Amino acid sequence: MTTQKLKDVVAEKIALKIIDGTYPQGAVLPTETELLNEHGVSRTCLREALQVLSGKGLISSKPKRGTIVRPDVDWNFLDAAMLEWRQKVIPADMILAELTAIRAMVEPEAAALSALNASDEQIEEMGRALDDMRVAEGRRTPQTMEADVRFHRLMLAASGNLLLSGLGACVEGALRASIAVTSRPEVEDPIALAQHANVFDAIRDRDPEKARHEAKVLLQMTRELLRKAKAVA
Repeated sequence: MTTQKLKDVVAEKIALKIIDGTYPQGAVLPTETELLNEHGVSRTCLREALQVLSGKGLISSKPKRGTIVRPDVDWNFLDAAMLEWRQKVIPADMILAELTAIRAMVEPEAAALSALNASDEQIEEMGRALDDMRVAEGRRTPQTMEADVRFHRLMLAASGNLLLSGLGACVEGALRASIAVTSRPEVEDPIALAQHANVFDAIRDRDPEKARHEAKVLLQMTRELLRKAKAVA
């Protein structure tokens, strides 16, 4: 295993213990020597792993106190790695509720802004992503899932707002988590593909109000599919 990958593995192991409360907020992490013995890595690797966690707001170093777990209000929950780590610890329905709520706040406005600001090239790219979603006639495959993710990330980018575009990792995490649940045969609904087309048509037609509305409808469909998935689980 490369040093880079080993650093990420160690960072994840420590992060999971922070997220699940093994290392509570405000607590002091084990000493460097204890962590070295636990993870069996070099001092350099451990320090790099701790730097990763510090960059995500999970820990901070205090003179004469050691490495402290920061309050969760300081954690960068929208970071792609944090999204992945939390999904390994937090109940799936709670994660999905949080992520869907974020999408509901972000995507309708992103759709409206895309209708106003998207370049012709960006609209063409979204159209190609939609075409790629159609290849399996509404059924989920790895290829259509990637096309779905691409469609939504392109919509954020086409909004012309760099802050919205920067939420792409969060939206992608939400999509992948919800797709994993809603693509089961007893839950899947191919009508959602047509609703993606409605969102795209409104953006292509430069109609921000309709784009906002169609994005809200799509998200409501997602909520219904998640409720259905929970009911049949």
